[in-house]
Amino acid sequence: MYFKPAWVSAAIIKAPLIEDGILHKGAMILNQVDPLVQLFPELKSLFLIIERRGWHGMNDNRCADIKLVEDSGTLEQTRREFPNAVLLDMGPADFIDTSSFYPINESTDFDVIQVSCWSKRKRIELLIEAAALLPELSFVQMGHFENNGNAEEIAFRDDCIRLAKERRAHVTFPYASATHNTSLPSTKAEMNKWINRAKLGVLTTTSEGINRFKMECLAADRPVIVCDDVCVPTRKHINGRTGLAVTPTPESVADGIRSILSRRSEFQPRQYVLEHTGRTRSVALLKNGLREFCQKNDLVYHFDAIDWDGRNESLAWGNEAIELLTFITKKYHDAVQRQASVVQ
Repeated sequence: MYFKPAWVSAAIIKAPLIEDGILHKGAMILNQVDPLVQLFPELKSLFLIIERRGWHGMNDNRCADIKLVEDSGTLEQTRREFPNAVLLDMGPADFIDTSSFYPINESTDFDVIQVSCWSKRKRIELLIEAAALLPELSFVQMGHFENNGNAEEIAFRDDCIRLAKERRAHVTFPYASATHNTSLPSTKAEMNKWINRAKLGVLTTTSEGINRFKMECLAADRPVIVCDDVCVPTRKHINGRTGLAVTPTPESVADGIRSILSRRSEFQPRQYVLEHTGRTRSVALLKNGLREFCQKNDLVYHFDAIDWDGRNESLAWGNEAIELLTFITKKYHDAVQRQASVVQ
């Protein structure tokens, strides 16, 4: 794995516990696990490490104790290569907080919403071209910045807005003048209101990390369209009850939008989420995975109080994550050393 510090993410969901002079491991969700353990060797003594890949492909970090296998097509291979790890067939998107994302009984302002960062892999042009084929409908594109508004992102945003004008597409860009993320809505309450202002969501990306937008739409009872050339994690939970997978052309996206709007009552995305996934169910499965690992390795289980909602905002990123890991390893350094001396 190529280590990219800017893409590091970490979330402590249970701090280590020192009881009667004995250090009991906490639990931490990490990506890029192996490089981080090389940087902070004490992490393995302090935490049960839960690997969050966040993209397609196999969870390939050897220092992870529990793996959130979002790409279910890799499950059997992962089990063969990592027989000592506990595998959970889910990812961050499965922790969607259905108590914060839900339908609001208000009239809609738009037919279609897309929440996506200004990156070429998101193929926002597809949404714009589809909108141009549907002049009777209204669209809203909620753009944000993966790299907090660098020159490439600003240029791509401006290109998309220019394309919408050229095509006379009815796409609203409510934060078109924003140059960094701090001025954009990000709380659950804010995003739930925006999603509820539309009738369905469209995801045109080629690849996705947490799949936050898709799951927030489904929890708010909004069907979602995705493109059928995307990876398994991005297509996950898209079925006859929740939305459509279409070919990545403006015509197919437009046809999919027409299809959903013409038979909206046939879709039951929120009911599907409540029956098959979501925060309550996924946190319970995570606790079971931690319990299984503790039993197999003769460790004390003390994780009943853990919680996680799977959102980007619940993770520390980049320098913030490195600072968190630096602080936590220093804080417990003496306890780790005492534990090591007892074991020896």
